[in-house]
Amino acid sequence: MIDLLLVIHCHQPVGNFDHVFQGAHDRCYRPLLDLFEAFSDVKAGVHFSGPLLEWIEKHEPDTLDLLSGLISQGRLEPLSGGFFEPLLSTIPLRDVVGQVQMMNHYIKDRFHYEPNGFWLTERVWDPGLPSALEGTGMQYTIVDDTHFFYAGLQPHEIYGHYLTEKEGRPLHLLATPMEMRYLIPFKPVGDVLGHLKTMHDAGHRVAVYGDDGEKFGQWPGTYEWVIEKGWLKDFFSAVTENRDWLRTLLPWEFISSTPPSGRIYLPMASYEEMTEWALPTLQGRQLNEMVSSLKTEGRWERWRPFVRGGIWDNFLVKYDESNRMHKKMLYLSERVSPNTEAQEYLWRAQCNCAYWHGVFGGLYLGHLRRAIYENLIRAQACQSGNTRRGVQLMRLDVDRDGFDEILIQAPHVSLGFEPHKGGGLFEISLLSHALNLCDTLTRRQELYHDHFNDTVGSVNHGNDEGIASIHDIIDAGQQDLKHLLIFDSYTRASLLDHFLGKETRVEDYAENSYSELGDFIKGSYNVEEASSAQGRALVKLSRTGAVNSSTITITKTVQLEDKPRLWIDHELACHGPGVLSTLYGCEYNLTLYSDTDPERYYAFPERGARREITETGVEDNIRQFELFNGPDRLRTVFRFPRPVTIWFYPLMSVSKSEKGFDRTYQGSSILFVLPLELKPGEKAGFKTELEFIDL
Repeated sequence: MIDLLLVIHCHQPVGNFDHVFQGAHDRCYRPLLDLFEAFSDVKAGVHFSGPLLEWIEKHEPDTLDLLSGLISQGRLEPLSGGFFEPLLSTIPLRDVVGQVQMMNHYIKDRFHYEPNGFWLTERVWDPGLPSALEGTGMQYTIVDDTHFFYAGLQPHEIYGHYLTEKEGRPLHLLATPMEMRYLIPFKPVGDVLGHLKTMHDAGHRVAVYGDDGEKFGQWPGTYEWVIEKGWLKDFFSAVTENRDWLRTLLPWEFISSTPPSGRIYLPMASYEEMTEWALPTLQGRQLNEMVSSLKTEGRWERWRPFVRGGIWDNFLVKYDESNRMHKKMLYLSERVSPNTEAQEYLWRAQCNCAYWHGVFGGLYLGHLRRAIYENLIRAQACQSGNTRRGVQLMRLDVDRDGFDEILIQAPHVSLGFEPHKGGGLFEISLLSHALNLCDTLTRRQELYHDHFNDTVGSVNHGNDEGIASIHDIIDAGQQDLKHLLIFDSYTRASLLDHFLGKETRVEDYAENSYSELGDFIKGSYNVEEASSAQGRALVKLSRTGAVNSSTITITKTVQLEDKPRLWIDHELACHGPGVLSTLYGCEYNLTLYSDTDPERYYAFPERGARREITETGVEDNIRQFELFNGPDRLRTVFRFPRPVTIWFYPLMSVSKSEKGFDRTYQGSSILFVLPLELKPGEKAGFKTELEFIDL
């Protein structure tokens, strides 16, 4: 007899669209539970994340009643975990314990069950987790065979449960083999049963499958294959019909009745695909080449335990935008009071999906990043007492890169400056709207761009050979997207200083095919002053650098009072030796959250003109420029005492998702341009008033 342990993880992230929740429920979660109800001999562990449970409770309560009934009958075992689906290894210990206990309480109150195991988000393992979870009642979790291979086990040794510990606190571990993840539900039922029979005949007494429930109806082609064509029904029937040698058990039934196969210590790891995604693009390409070579030479299985990619934390290096969110989360976690509304906002902001990017949209999906910032800003507003604490300024290394940032919080606006990175402004958060207007994304080259013109492995809806897994799908790149494969040479922020040749066009600038004449974009600025007093904050930054053969000093001063308005003053001084003749541009990267909504656009009130977010364009002799955001009831208004030229274009990315290549709006890049003709000793000024007006 071989015991099959099925563990199905169902999740939708904080901030996902309501229609996505509904579609996943209708095509995946409900049909899955209906089939469990129909096959009384099939048991499984199930994990529904907190955001998904909240949505189902509100919109489809009958589904939770069905789930509760299956649990009470001993047919399904609910797994705990961090309620809002955080990566446990990346959040503070107090939040780990709090989120797991929150899920424990929910399961006990709603399903009348005391959970023993937990779903490890993205199977991101940290050796300290056993001790971190002390006091939560958690006895086991599920990792991948990858983790076990990294710990030195052979492929035939992973079929069982092992015991690990940290500081003497034990935790049982089950491993789900990659082979099972690619068989279920993508290959014919006969292939799956054949694999299980081979394992049985080889003397194995347990097989584990733990993976995403969305494979059973939401991933491309799976609804037709799994539900409409009956793969899942046929699989459950086959399991039932082969009960003489195959049975399903609840995970805790198996662990509590079977001695462990041994003691083990795992390194920090995740599933194999994640370790590839976490690497920089060049190293990811080299890893793929190495793996492909070993497989071609027939040496992969032997060397697999010693070939590995990066760890999840590398995403915080790969994407500055992810690190900004993560470090703001850590900053607030140290300050929010326990058992408060602020703490719940914080925990919602720890939902993992928007902090990384692989084959799913993740970080590249603006609505998921927006949800993270919305909850962080609401936590910040709650904790600060909103309008009762005046204007505060702090200097600290909030992003943990060895250099101090400057943070300002006023009753209406929160700002973040990076003096050592071009003197940039990386956050403009409006507390009343819970929006970070600087929530944009740098255009980067990704490993999957290498496959942009490939035409193999596209989605099918099932034949005698099965369907392609999401990891095998390589849709052909759409030719109308190829021109969007543009990559930036610096991380996007606002208040950055450019010097361009007078022949430069806005198209050159947008396509990153221009020459930067100065060394200010990535240069370090000195902090001349950073102070707050009497409801007012002032930040003054300066840098002396080169523009071609000239030496230039830029001094930029930002003032903020207890109103949603900034005053920004630039002074540019030429030190020679020759005349400086160039275009100066001050760059802002701001988001309007959508490039398809007709109520979001650029406005030029002096002319009564409007330009669309999708446009790349120029407007000359402008004294007032607005970003109009109707749905969020907000106008972002720039005013200039002297006319300027405005260049603008959308930041568009081409990213891989479960459906293929997506074109995604990541923000609007705006450059305020002035021609400069300065002799040695001469100065020029550039003033800006930036106001945020409620509609």
